[in-house]
Amino acid sequence: MIALKNVSYTYPNGIKALNKVDVKIEEGEKVFIAGKTGSGKSTLLRLLNGLIPNFYGGKVEGVIHAFGKPSPKHVFFVSQHPEEQILMGKVRDEIALPLWRVGRNKVERKIEEVSEYCGIKKLLDKRTHRLSDGEKQLVTIATALASDAPCIALDEPFSHLHPEITKKILNLLLECDKTVVMSEHRIELAKKFDRVIWLEGKNNAKLENCVKTRLNEREDRRMDNTAVELDSISFGYNSKLFEGLNLKIMKNSVCAITGRNGSGKTTLLKIIAGLIKVEGVKVYGKVSIALQYPNYHFCEKKVEKEAKEKWIKLLGLEKLKDRHPHSLSGGEAKRLSIAKALDADIVLLDEPTAGQDYEFRFKLVQVLRELEKTVVIATHDERLASMCDEIVRL
Repeated sequence: MIALKNVSYTYPNGIKALNKVDVKIEEGEKVFIAGKTGSGKSTLLRLLNGLIPNFYGGKVEGVIHAFGKPSPKHVFFVSQHPEEQILMGKVRDEIALPLWRVGRNKVERKIEEVSEYCGIKKLLDKRTHRLSDGEKQLVTIATALASDAPCIALDEPFSHLHPEITKKILNLLLECDKTVVMSEHRIELAKKFDRVIWLEGKNNAKLENCVKTRLNEREDRRMDNTAVELDSISFGYNSKLFEGLNLKIMKNSVCAITGRNGSGKTTLLKIIAGLIKVEGVKVYGKVSIALQYPNYHFCEKKVEKEAKEKWIKLLGLEKLKDRHPHSLSGGEAKRLSIAKALDADIVLLDEPTAGQDYEFRFKLVQVLRELEKTVVIATHDERLASMCDEIVRL
């Protein structure tokens, strides 16, 4: 059983993330944690396995019981950033890591079992650094399921996954015999859980309503100029991702790039940005990119130094302007990386709605369209894609 009694938590920088929280979760229960960006969802999950305060520091008040005490042995935490969680060089070794106590034969059987369930059997002998972000996310979930931890705490576990894969993995989690506590901004997933806990944060950043037109009142624009042109490009790593790909993106349009995990969405953005050099790419204007892991973009000590004031205000970050960028929640950091990318003619966004509440997801495309920039979005969020001017499926 998990119980939090009158729990408050303050980060080392003085930011209070939770205030007198009372939560009780029974063994085997499936619980959905909801709330706006910055309301403390990730903080709550980190408390359960001892990452807070043992890794993050800060001050914890109140009483926490998680199957006896907060411990990674009892609660397996799945981060929203799998890149930062994977430790081993091979997928097989990563899944085996929490199983070393049970004997070699049992380890191999368990690896085969969970990899079959999660659809990653073909990845077992691959190097982890060569996986796509979605594949890495699947590996961390498979590792959690393989572990002997009685509880899995998942923080935005589906942000990099295709909707069909999300549905399969969600059912797998809900049918397992472990206690499952999951934080997600896609509130539509909550209906399958036993219970929903809503966190009310006091310092939520809100997206300003600066849009003049409603979503269903799109303005028909005449787009005479090409912003991005790919002329029969070919590229791959160990195998071909693109062979003779042609693509034209018009100026001031919003284009969504969709496709299954590993189909090359992030790679295509990197090619357009010039991070990967490929012949046949023409870009007309200044390009910026916001990749999936926002903290990789930050180099200043204050939020206000990372992006222009108008973009910070536009994305509702003005109350955070004096904070250190690396002290932000995952959703807040994602917004800041988007704000930083807006200072360009062609804006490339990789999974921009990851870690975002419903309000932000709904208005993001409207805001981008209002700015009259060329925007290319790689996403698994089908609702977001449906709001764009064009969808390219890989």
